[in-house]
Amino acid sequence: MPVRIGRTGETLLRLRQLGQATLSELADTMGVARSTVGERIDRLIQAGLVTTVDVRVFGRGRPATTYVFDPSGGRILTAQVGMTGVRLGVSDLVGTVRAHRLVDVAISEGVDVILTMIEQGCVELMSELGDLRRTIDGVGVGLPGAVELQYVDAVHQSWERTSIAARLSSTFDAPTFVDQDVNLLALGEHSLAPTEPGALLCLKVGSVIGCGTVIDGRIVAGADGLAGEIGHTRVPGADDLCGCGNRGCLSAVAGGAAIVSRLRSAGFAADHPRDVVRLVEEGNVEAIAEVRQAGRHIGAVLAGAVNLLNPRTIALWGYLAGAEEVLVAGIRETLYREATPAATRRLRLVDSELGDVTGLRGAALMVAEQILSPDSIDRRLALSAVG
Repeated sequence: MPVRIGRTGETLLRLRQLGQATLSELADTMGVARSTVGERIDRLIQAGLVTTVDVRVFGRGRPATTYVFDPSGGRILTAQVGMTGVRLGVSDLVGTVRAHRLVDVAISEGVDVILTMIEQGCVELMSELGDLRRTIDGVGVGLPGAVELQYVDAVHQSWERTSIAARLSSTFDAPTFVDQDVNLLALGEHSLAPTEPGALLCLKVGSVIGCGTVIDGRIVAGADGLAGEIGHTRVPGADDLCGCGNRGCLSAVAGGAAIVSRLRSAGFAADHPRDVVRLVEEGNVEAIAEVRQAGRHIGAVLAGAVNLLNPRTIALWGYLAGAEEVLVAGIRETLYREATPAATRRLRLVDSELGDVTGLRGAALMVAEQILSPDSIDRRLALSAVG
């Protein structure tokens, strides 16, 4: 690493931690000369990562220029792949979603179809923002749980994370990072209250059921990356066949796709979990009963997680969250009965505050953590220096 570039990434990190700072403040924090910090800040300004704000005047004398991290200096592409749709987004370097869209496409179409759609859709979003000439700094993708992908693989090519990352990295000439969608949902939700202690659960109530967990700011992935697969917890007395091959799984009983199937068999116009929400809003008795019962099953499974992790907040995200009043009523009915009262006394059961873009924000934050690390910034500037 060239001497004049080394530790520039650390300078950016310190600036992000401080929020804003003068050269003197940064120099004191890092224990280096003010002139050295000035050289690094100049490089970061040239890279579009730092800008100045209104100067602060300290008594008499020359005003001190104040510097801040500029999140608009980069663009991150994000995609959240679901069982029946893909959400696409373009974000800045702090996860703020600048543009997004939902594309209805079943994951059963196969990995090539989904990736092609992501590539085309992201280019269209960049065009809408007038950003086609801008460099893409990174790409973040959220995928369904490993169990769901296993039975999709039986028909289509593998959803191997490394191959997906390699293809998108090649397409966009940018580093690509892939994780489980519920993990990114939880990360996005956690970002709204990063100092909240303990565990936060983000419950995905879409076509299938899943749950992401963040504890003290860190995603809980599990030894094999299978944490959060509560959709494959057995519901006592249930015998519904699940796509994973087992019977009575929570997703097969209470997932949106399962409810759609039962309502359609009963003669109602339902082809998508959104139709379930529509029927509930129209006052359809059967749909209301289905969602309420789904909530009861979900609450019973969640009780074990609450007893184990003692979360402060459980945020609901997904198609069925649109029927929040009915769904939450069912969840509360069993969750508060079966979990220990001490663990539920201060528990908050809420709708995801960010709504549709929760997972996109989480994906962008995952990418930003990687590409803004001190080592990554130094490498980026070194490569730029040599053309």
